[in-house]
Amino acid sequence: MNEAKGRKLWPARLLTSILGAIMLALSACAGTGAICEGSGGTYVGGTCTRSSPGQEAAQKWCETHGGAYLTGQNVCAFGEGQ
Repeated sequence: MNEAKGRKLWPARLLTSILGAIMLALSACAGTGAICEGSGGTYVGGTCTRSSPGQEAAQKWCETHGGAYLTGQNVCAFGEGQ
């Protein structure tokens, strides 16, 4: 490619790069909401919250007693995979 032609193409390459970055950012936001809702929470205003206060209390209890709370199954797992 000659140098003059390369200079003419840089705005198109820049625009393509910017649009690609915007699309990645938007897809990441959409993915975050889907992950949140898939695990039983609600995604509003960029924040994922549990679906109920009871679920939050169960998770806190589980974690303070050395377990790992599995939201989708509503189970407190102890010593799994060791």
